[in-house]
Amino acid sequence: MTSLLALTTVLTWGFWIPVAQAIPGVPQRSRVFYVALGNAAFAFSAFAIGGGHLSLGWRAFWLPIVGGVVWIGGNFFAFRATETVGLARASGSWTPLNIIVAFVWGALLFGELSSFTTANFVVLGAGLVLILAGIRFIVGSQNAQGGGATAVELHGEEVGSAKRSSVSGTPRGYRLGYLYAGAAGVLWGSYFVPAEWAKVPAQVSNFPLALGILAAGVVLVATSGRPAQLSPRVTATQLSAGILFGIGNLALLGLVARVGTGVGFTIAQLSLLVNASIGIFVFKVPKPRSKAARIVIVGICLAAIGGILIGNLR
Repeated sequence: MTSLLALTTVLTWGFWIPVAQAIPGVPQRSRVFYVALGNAAFAFSAFAIGGGHLSLGWRAFWLPIVGGVVWIGGNFFAFRATETVGLARASGSWTPLNIIVAFVWGALLFGELSSFTTANFVVLGAGLVLILAGIRFIVGSQNAQGGGATAVELHGEEVGSAKRSSVSGTPRGYRLGYLYAGAAGVLWGSYFVPAEWAKVPAQVSNFPLALGILAAGVVLVATSGRPAQLSPRVTATQLSAGILFGIGNLALLGLVARVGTGVGFTIAQLSLLVNASIGIFVFKVPKPRSKAARIVIVGICLAAIGGILIGNLR
C-alpha cells in the first residue's frame, strides 16, 4: 500500500501543474481559483464516499484550514515562478526547498530525527549537499543562454506563431522568478504540517484542508475583481488540474502517516522528474538539447539523487 500511495502522489503531482499551465492566456489568480475548486470537489467526494464525520474541533478542522491557506500562497508563487523562469527551473528550485523545510518541521514538531544514528546523519548531510548543489546548477542555468537571451516562452514555440511571453529573460526577471520559487518551496513544505499535526485520518483532514484552499483561493481571486470567464474546455482543464492535485494530496496524507513527514514528503517530491521533463520537452523552457537545458537536467538529477537518499532513511 505504501508503494501505491507513493507512486500515486509522484504521478499526479508531476502532472497537475503542467495541466494547469497548459493553456496560455489564463490569469494566474484564476488558475489558482479553478484548481482550488477542482480540489474541493474531489475532497468532498472522497469524504462522502469514505463516510467520514466532520468535526469542528480545532485539531480536526481548523488546523487543516490553516494548512489550506498556506497552500494557496505556495500555489500562487509557484505559478508566478513557472510563468517567469519556466516549469523546469521553477520546480527544480522549489522542490528541494520543500524537502528541506519538511524535514525541519518533522524534526521540530514530530521528533523524526530523534532515533537517527551517526550514519543516518551522514546520509542526510550528503543528501542535502546534493540538493543544494542541484539548486545551484538550476539557478545558474540562465547564464548558459548568454547575455542576449530572448523572452522566456512558457508554452513552447509554434511554427509561424509570433506569440511570446511578456516576461523578459533579464537577470532581474530571473531573480524575481527564483524568489517566487523560494517562497513556494517554504510554503509548500509547510502546508500539510497542520493537517498531520491534527492526527486524524487522511480522508477526514483532507476535506477541511480543501475548504481552506478554496476559501483562500476565493479571497486571492477577489483581489483582482473576479475569476476570468473561461470556455468550457479551458475550465474543464483547470478543474482537472485541481482534481489531480487532490488525488495526490490525499495519497500524500496517507503516505506521511505511514513513513513520517520528512521521508513521505521527500518521496512525493520525486514528481520533480515528471514536471521538469514536461517543462523542457513540452513547454520547451529551456529549449531541449540547449546548454541551458543540459545544465538544468544535471541540477535536477543531483537534487533527485539527494532526495532519494533522504527518502530511504526510514
